[in-house]
Amino acid sequence: MTFKLKFQAHVYLIICNALISMLIACRYFAFLPELPTDVLGFSFLVCGTFSHMATLSFLMGFILLPVLFLTQTPRRLLQSGVATFALILLVIDTFVYSQYRFHINAVMLELVMSGQVVKFPLSTWFMVITGIILLWCLEYLLILKLEKASTLKQWNISRKFAWLTLVTLLATHSIHVWAAAHVYQPVTVVKRYLPLFYPMTSNKTMKKLGWMDEKAIATQKAMSLQRKSDVNYPLHPLQASPVSQPKNIMFIVVDSWRSDTFNAENAPNMWYLAQKGQIFNQHYSTGNCTRTGIFGMFYAIPGTYWQGILVNQQSPVFIDRLQALNYQMGIFAAAKLTNPEFDQTVFSKIPNLRTHSTGDSSVEIDQSMTQDWLNWYAKQDKNKPKFSFLFYDSPHGYDFPKDYPKRFEPMLKEINYLKLNNDTDRHLMLNRYKTSVHYVDSLVKKVIDKLEETGDLKNTVIVITGDHGQEINDNMDNFWGHNGNYTDPQIKVPFAIITPDGQQRSLWNANTLTSHQDIVPTLMKHYLGVDNPIQDYAVGEDLLGNEVKRDWILASNYSSYAVITPKNILEVGVVGQYDMLDKKNRPLKDQQPNPVYLQAALEQISRFNK
Repeated sequence: MTFKLKFQAHVYLIICNALISMLIACRYFAFLPELPTDVLGFSFLVCGTFSHMATLSFLMGFILLPVLFLTQTPRRLLQSGVATFALILLVIDTFVYSQYRFHINAVMLELVMSGQVVKFPLSTWFMVITGIILLWCLEYLLILKLEKASTLKQWNISRKFAWLTLVTLLATHSIHVWAAAHVYQPVTVVKRYLPLFYPMTSNKTMKKLGWMDEKAIATQKAMSLQRKSDVNYPLHPLQASPVSQPKNIMFIVVDSWRSDTFNAENAPNMWYLAQKGQIFNQHYSTGNCTRTGIFGMFYAIPGTYWQGILVNQQSPVFIDRLQALNYQMGIFAAAKLTNPEFDQTVFSKIPNLRTHSTGDSSVEIDQSMTQDWLNWYAKQDKNKPKFSFLFYDSPHGYDFPKDYPKRFEPMLKEINYLKLNNDTDRHLMLNRYKTSVHYVDSLVKKVIDKLEETGDLKNTVIVITGDHGQEINDNMDNFWGHNGNYTDPQIKVPFAIITPDGQQRSLWNANTLTSHQDIVPTLMKHYLGVDNPIQDYAVGEDLLGNEVKRDWILASNYSSYAVITPKNILEVGVVGQYDMLDKKNRPLKDQQPNPVYLQAALEQISRFNK
């Protein structure tokens, strides 16, 4: 076969796979709140999808050009193999996006491969591997077909396809240049739905030509996340009074814990313990993911400060104060503390930090973590205060021992994430999730029993909560997990604080809005002798002081933040683009951000910037 013929076949292979990619990419738009009905928005969607998928396919084909010099069988295997890999990756990305509303990225892949996000059952791996083999065979057969000269002469569409790609590419970027200069959201919102899609902006040129809406741009810029490497935290050095008899402090945190499973049926031991303290029914995490949830719990400032804190490896003042009072530090987490980088932030000053637990599953890891804590606790100096952080993981993976009593049935025997959709009976998943919560509660009982046995229960402040929630398709939008939106299933978590012998009772109503950012101010003021105004080191409130009525709370994740009220959600992206949503994550067309709430939120996310 001549090189020219091989090249022609290669070009047509690119075109075929580009068209297949476009069909696959259409799945992303099933998750748009609604398809754009205006001409500009719809044109951008169509032109953007066509040109972007075609461009990615051409780039892949260009990279593969040296393969054409190989002998027949290796060449065909490589061409078909790379094409298969690209298409399978795109298909998997659509499944990821359907459940989490973000695309595959390096951080997520690292977490998945380490088993921290989800562990796939054999049925999922079987489906993926079978799909790869079948597609690879089809791609190989397609190459054989395309290499027949008669077929190529019959089709003869390569130039037309190239011109169509060029025209749609120019249209896509032209539309986006105008939309970006006018903050035209029917266009700018669509771009986030396609992977690796970065359409052009040219605000400087548009400004020179007088074609920019400067007021809208200024508003968007004010709302954007200004990530700075320097933080001014705390605003002033801590001033503290001596604490004669420091109390032990314990955080019992459950990964991905839904607020509706904190009850006597699902978590009887923690629920019973919470009756000795105060339960807050409207408590929200500072994030819909572990990084910002734990960050807010320990720093009491928004997760938008993460990057600055990480760059400087700055410890939270809460940990600094515990160490100043000679607390014995017991940090026990099922999830690895190296990703997210809690070893360089929250626990950066903890010597000999225990960064991970042993075990091949969430069940084994939670078991070993509990036993390690019991062993550690037995060795501590009884005359010194202790701080314990226990971070359980099993509900994150819907996991429990095979022989654990099935209290909530019927349930899914295993979770095949590729099969989850709006037709899946969510109650089967929910029952499995409830069982995993009940299992973790049985482990926590060992911790409670140890405190009672030693008499330390009467001398320990205990906080019970979750790092974030876990949506199980509650809103019928095919969300299964977290880090996807800011609705209650993903950010509302259980919360109780138990003070020694119930000495201090909260004056707050149990149904008042509270947040993870309130934990540290409460402990610093009442148990750690800190005299500074709370505003010096936190954006939260004192839960044991006078009640503060809130109209909204702030939460964030890796690339956005949200102002959440009992009626709506303002979600703001990294560059200031925003969506007004109802409490089920559906768009509110005629509603604008509350300027008072927004201004207060912007103050919180900028207060500790230098």
